[in-house]
Amino acid sequence: MLLLGAGGLGSAVAWALAGSGIARLGIVDDDTVALSNLHRQILYRVRDLGKAKVAQAAERLQQLYPALQIEIHAERLQTRESIAARASGYDLLIDGTDNFCSRFAANDAAVLDAIPLVHGAAIGLRGQLCFIPPGGQPCLRCLFDTPPPQEGSCRSEGVWGALVGEVGWLMALEASKWLRGVGEPLQGRLLTIDLESSRRRIVTWKVHPTCPVCQLASGSLT
Repeated sequence: MLLLGAGGLGSAVAWALAGSGIARLGIVDDDTVALSNLHRQILYRVRDLGKAKVAQAAERLQQLYPALQIEIHAERLQTRESIAARASGYDLLIDGTDNFCSRFAANDAAVLDAIPLVHGAAIGLRGQLCFIPPGGQPCLRCLFDTPPPQEGSCRSEGVWGALVGEVGWLMALEASKWLRGVGEPLQGRLLTIDLESSRRRIVTWKVHPTCPVCQLASGSLT
């Protein structure tokens, strides 16, 4: 599996997947560990401040699970082409990034380059996750159309560590279900989590008739 982002969601996903018995994990992130991250990024410690997240994540996971093969990529991937190229050879893509540009690029790689994708996001007290199958039908662009004009961030709006942990572990579970062929994937279904009201909800959506990515994948748009 290839994990995009080694922050809050990525830390929880990586820890859960490593413990599930997977053999190989690739981690992509170009950031360093910061003090403000530690309440939600469970792979890191105070002694890791200023160090590359991918290197510290690999070190911590290797200590816990010596048999796990870990490949680190200290880079930021924000285009469909770069994500698809890096994902070559991996079975599944996991999106733990924190911005719509990267999320849409990962979505487009899933649809146009036939790479299954687990998407997750968390901010404040609200989170979400879903599964995008190879080729889409439907995909994130069918649901969200375009990025919001003003995008919130963990820095501007905050995020609860407990929420990140819950969403991240559910993302790992969704990835494991896909690889093992068990259960029903969150395909065309968005699981939303609201810790403020303690509610979970499933939002269903279908292929948008004018989604350019799904149209391109199906050959109806050239």
